[in-house]
This record gives sequence, C-alpha cells and structure tokens, in this order.
Amino acid sequence: MRKIQLFLVIASVVFLTFSCEKNVDIEIEKPIPEKAALTNAWKDNPYKLNVIYFVPTDVDTVANFRKRLSEILIYAQNEFAVNMEREGYGKKSFGLDLVSDELINIIYLKGKFPKTTYPYEGGSGAVKKEVDAYFTENPAAKKSEHNLIIIPTYNTEDPNSPGGPPFYGTGTTCYALDYINLDRKNLGIGGTTGWKATVWIGGLLHELGHGLNASHNKMNKTLESTLGTALMGSGNSTYGISTTSLTSATAATFNTSQVFSTSTRADWYASVQFELKSLSSKLENNKIVIEGTFTTNKAVKDVVAWHDKTPYGSNNDYDAVQWVSKVGANNTFKFECPLADFYELSGDYQLRLGFMHENGTRSTENFLYSFQNNSPNLKDVVLHSFLPTTGWNILGTDSEENDGKAANVLDNNRNTFWHTEWKSNQPIQPHYFSVDMGAVQTAKGVSFRNRDNLNGAMKDIKIYGSQNGTTWTILKETQLPKTGKSWINVNFDTTVSTRYFKIESTSSWGDFYYSNLADFAVFND
Repeated sequence: MRKIQLFLVIASVVFLTFSCEKNVDIEIEKPIPEKAALTNAWKDNPYKLNVIYFVPTDVDTVANFRKRLSEILIYAQNEFAVNMEREGYGKKSFGLDLVSDELINIIYLKGKFPKTTYPYEGGSGAVKKEVDAYFTENPAAKKSEHNLIIIPTYNTEDPNSPGGPPFYGTGTTCYALDYINLDRKNLGIGGTTGWKATVWIGGLLHELGHGLNASHNKMNKTLESTLGTALMGSGNSTYGISTTSLTSATAATFNTSQVFSTSTRADWYASVQFELKSLSSKLENNKIVIEGTFTTNKAVKDVVAWHDKTPYGSNNDYDAVQWVSKVGANNTFKFECPLADFYELSGDYQLRLGFMHENGTRSTENFLYSFQNNSPNLKDVVLHSFLPTTGWNILGTDSEENDGKAANVLDNNRNTFWHTEWKSNQPIQPHYFSVDMGAVQTAKGVSFRNRDNLNGAMKDIKIYGSQNGTTWTILKETQLPKTGKSWINVNFDTTVSTRYFKIESTSSWGDFYYSNLADFAVFND
C-alpha cells in the first residue's frame, strides 16, 4: 500500500468511544515490566504477533511509542474479534505478547544503517534481513511467523511526504510508520483531508491485515449500508469515525491464520497437495452460481470466491467483491453470488477461488470472464473433462531445455513444464511443440495451464491440426491471458476431428525470446 493512497480501515461503529489518555511515558531504556495477571481473552493463544519497533541510525524514536501502539493494537484485537464472531467464527483474534493489561511486548531493534538503506521502494528487504538475524540470535523472542514492523517516520512534520519508510505487506510480514500524533485520542482530528491520526492508524491496521494473510477486497454492495467499508478496501479514511468492518472473506482468511489459532501444529504454511476436480457455473435468478469439487491431503476450512473487476496484475483488486462457501460432504462447495452485490456489471472480471487449508496454506484457482449487456458470460468458468493422455507423445518441438522437455506438458503436473532453450542457446520466437494423440479424436477445444512464474508464458498463439503430422491446418489464432494456477480454455468455432495438434507461440508475456508451458489438454464436452 503506497502511503499517498493509504487504504484504510476497520472497525464497527461500536468502537467509536475513545479511551482516556493516561499521563504515562514508557521510554525504551526502561526494562519491560514483569508480566501481570491478564484478562485478555487471547493471552493464551500459542502463537502471537511479533511487534518490532525498527529504528534506523539517523532516525529518532517517537516518544511514548509503547503505550500508544499497545493501545492501538489491543483495541484492534477486540475489534477483529467482534467481526469474527459476526461472521460465525466465534470471538477469535490474533495473539499479542502482553506484559500487562495495557502494554504489549514491543521488540526495540536499532537498525545498522541510516534511513537511506530502508526506503519505501525496496527497503523492506533490508529491514527484514536484520529482523530475521535478530530472531536467529534470539529464537525465544519469535512467537510466530507473523511480523508487524513499525518504523518512525522519516519526516516528523508530514509523514505523507515522499521518501518515507516501507508501508505495505509482504507475505506474513507487514510494515507501517509511527509519528507523534499516532494516538487513538487523535482519531477524527484534522478536517476532511489529512487526518491527524485516522489515516495512519487505519493504514497500519490495513497492513496488519496483509501481515495476517488477508487479500484486498471490497464490501459487497448490499452490505455497505450496514457494514460500511472493508478492512482490506481502499481509501476510506474512516477508521474509528464511521462503520468499517472485516468482510466474510477476510474473516475466513484470519480463521486459518497461525496467530488466531488456539492449538499448535508443526505444519503451519507447509505445502499441500490440492487438485480442483470439477467446476461449473451458471446465471440463475440473477445470481452467479458456482459449484465444484476438489481433492486435498490437508483439510480445507472454507472456500472464498473473489470477483475482481480488474485482473491482469493491475493491482486494483481493492474492488473485488467476495463470498465464502463452507465445505460440504466429499469436498464440495457452492457459491451464489447475487448480481445486486456487484458495483459494475460490465467489463472483464477475474474469479479467484481460494481454498483455505487448516494449516494456513491457501490453494488458488483463477478463471476469467466478462459482462456483456449487464450479464456475465461464464463459458470459461468451467473445468472440462479432459481426454486421457495415455499413449500420447510429443511429435516434435523447435526447442527445449534438458530440464524443460516438451513431454512435460502431457503429465498433468504443474511442477514440470516445457521451456525453450535459454541456458546456452537462446532461439527467438516463434516456438512450437506438436502432439500425437495416437488416433483421431474429436475436440471442442484445448486448454493450457501455466507454471507459477509467468515470465515467458505463451501470449499470442496459433493452434494447428493435422491428420498425418506433416500437413497442418490452422484451427484457431488467439491471445492467452497472463494468468497462472488454473486452466485457460480455448474453444474452437466448430468441433474438429484430428490426430495431431501443433501449438505455436509467436510471443510470450514479458516479450521474452523464450516460451514455456506447464500442461496441455484437449476436451470434447
């Protein structure tokens, strides 16, 4: 999140009462007091958020930071719990390492370098390296995989000035700034723009959401009047002033976050085996109905559907409306997404399905669709029944690496892929591979699945068919979207009969000289 945008957030109107400020100043040189008997409902969470106060060598510590930040985070802890309960998860919240009812254990860490080493753009890596080194030397201080790193502002007069510290989320670590007015007593002070504290506290909690695994999303349209703006939405500047809340998708995400857990496990965020087995979609009673099944070796707690108005990596997923489905018998799921909850019924959308595993890992599947005349065209939001590839072979290819053989596109495994040469030889586009299906087959289309790294993923392609493997007829010329995880379907204009397919890549995403692909499939359903 860029500071100049500050996508702010959270809280319900019930949290508009400000607490009284006590005249206490906790200096960093004073030892942290002994832990007192606590009444905090989440004090026994086995995993707690690591809160780090990171100070470059040429930046001053902001006075009273322990008390101010403790109050902000303890309030947020309670606010999150109320929202979690509303969404059916009980009064769960993230754990904090408390030293008293009113203070949390904030790790003070003096940076090794001046602020120029830790800029907004790219500086988070340098900060994280020192934080990781601290935890390596002090393993008992690390309470979970989740870090909130707060850095004093680089401009005491105007924190919004360019050149500030990192202020965003990266994985399970997030960054925010501190300055003298970052205090709950200042919420709402400062006029209609440039709030004295609202912007910065709201921004901190938005980034905390990222650090707890949450993605951007928007409050569904019909809920906006009661639940207000979403925690992970954009630009509301309303934290503590008007109603802002967790969405159902954010609550489902937090439900499988390590620091919300009340039990321990050894496999947090470990890789899982997952496969989407079926998916269908339709428009029924002005609702987009999506149903499917999956297999996995690690239980899924919830399935989340995000409908994102602006796909293709434009980072505008702040406007993604969202729904949650519970998992039914035999790993089934179903969504009913009313069109009344969409803000725009036009243009391109990306459907992202997130499968929230019990160990915090998320499996994601992506599908593209568009609205035409206020109605969704869902023909590509489907998982086809593919022809079995037993007995199929690669007829030929113009280029392949030893660890990127063209035969990998037939194994239905995204961890293996075809990759044209790049290590020693670097042949330029176009590239191709051709497939012998062993016998003439009827086909209504073909599907492609990219690897996770989309650099060099096929972009503009030509699809050919042949009866003899030497004489080729073009069947389709199209552009594939830049998307991973899920199958990309290309439908033929008419059903074709062919034994051989040739796929020619004339350009790739990123305008690279090479091409790659994880899987290729054919369907006739």
